[in-house]
Amino acid sequence: MATTAMLHGGWAIVLGAAVYWFGAGRRAWVRWLVVLMTMALCLVPGPPSPVYWLGLMFQAPSLMSAVLCLAYVMRQGRLPSRGRAWLVLGVTGLVLGGVLLLDMLAWWPVSVYAWGFSTAALALVCLVWACFWLLWWGRHDGLEVTLLLAAVVVVFVLTRLPTGNVWDAVLDPWLWLVLLVRFAMRGARRVGRRLTSRPGSPPTRA
Repeated sequence: MATTAMLHGGWAIVLGAAVYWFGAGRRAWVRWLVVLMTMALCLVPGPPSPVYWLGLMFQAPSLMSAVLCLAYVMRQGRLPSRGRAWLVLGVTGLVLGGVLLLDMLAWWPVSVYAWGFSTAALALVCLVWACFWLLWWGRHDGLEVTLLLAAVVVVFVLTRLPTGNVWDAVLDPWLWLVLLVRFAMRGARRVGRRLTSRPGSPPTRA
């Protein structure tokens, strides 16, 4: 029952947030009407619901994705404040996704994904949360990241959603792809700024 609720509820939040993002610039009542219709359709059981097909292909979204999308909509489309804590969290997710991808390709001597079912993996996530709390609790972005991680950890401990594996709670393939694209775009913009800021080479004499 809880797994089914997470499957439908998680995708309802994620798809609702996606529709909310695509509806930027539309009238508020139209935007919210489409969002609510999308979320209601996600709660329908069986093949008529997009969740049925998404669940077959990708299972349930991570708790992290659901919390991030919910926060995005509750903040009325405003992204989290930029800061070092968010940057470090993004890099951590990017590295974890790469490790899990190589694990799926059997590059590691032990199964990293299977380790996610253990108490030790949960302790590692709690240790990461404690590091964010100690380093950036006094900063606005650090407070946001700390509360986000705390919400994910508490819900996972109480429910073991979505699969009982802590890696599935903190990351999913779609979230990892979003991080990959954002960091690639950020790197491309930085390279572009450096290229445009270089002084022109002096003209050559014939």
